[in-house]
Amino acid sequence: MSEMEERIKHGDRVLIVTETGHRYFLTVRKGQVFHSSDGYFEADKIVTLMEGNEIRSNTGRRGVVFRPLFLENLLSLPRRTQVIYPKDLGFILVLSDVRPGSKVVEGGTGSGVLALMLASYVAPSGKIYSYDLEGENFPAIAKMAERLGLSGVLELKRGDIYSGVEERNVDAFIADVPRPWDAVDQAKKSLRGGGMFVSIVPTVEQLVKICEKLRERGFLEYFSGELLIRPWRVRQGMTRPHHISRAHTVFIVAARKTEFENLSDWTLKLPDGLR
Repeated sequence: MSEMEERIKHGDRVLIVTETGHRYFLTVRKGQVFHSSDGYFEADKIVTLMEGNEIRSNTGRRGVVFRPLFLENLLSLPRRTQVIYPKDLGFILVLSDVRPGSKVVEGGTGSGVLALMLASYVAPSGKIYSYDLEGENFPAIAKMAERLGLSGVLELKRGDIYSGVEERNVDAFIADVPRPWDAVDQAKKSLRGGGMFVSIVPTVEQLVKICEKLRERGFLEYFSGELLIRPWRVRQGMTRPHHISRAHTVFIVAARKTEFENLSDWTLKLPDGLR
């Protein structure tokens, strides 16, 4: 890509991060004035800038211009349902073993963050089949998929993953639904041998119920637990943890399909890398 092609153009979506820590998303349009709590920014002054260049508001407040990261684009989607946090997204991707060419069933599309993240990892030759009972967020998700070049990878389907999944021989089955234990039998039909089942649940009661159901249906449990993250504020002489951290968000359960009918009597150790 040439230097001119790398510069910000009209129609580009950008992120301005100001010296006060505020983050503003906007699509650069000719003559546009973007008002913020840091003053206003003129879109015509953003055009031709390179990523990382400085931009100043009318009040002199300094900012830096970027194209949004993939995850930043996803987190800007409308949130009518609880979004999966980045710390959990990354681990779900690792546990589900998705890669270019993978076929994945996801249940509970919600805001679409997980579906789009999965699509980016299986592209260009894989496929994500994302099921949702209502599909009220489908228009916004489809628009974002088009913007990110993922329309051909992500298929949004109105349906019930408890009983109505059509796909077979998929590599992973991810259940972000209120009763994931009710999707286990469907997952066993849909997954290839050795395929991964991953579930996301918020409460201990749900965690126990899904783990027991997986063992009873012959799934080999790879992981059940949570991820905690503790950001730090780093400055000379005053480095310390942030007062606010994102502790418990969800429990994540991962298990692998086997030919066994029941594995309730197996005693397992965590795989290397998780213990």
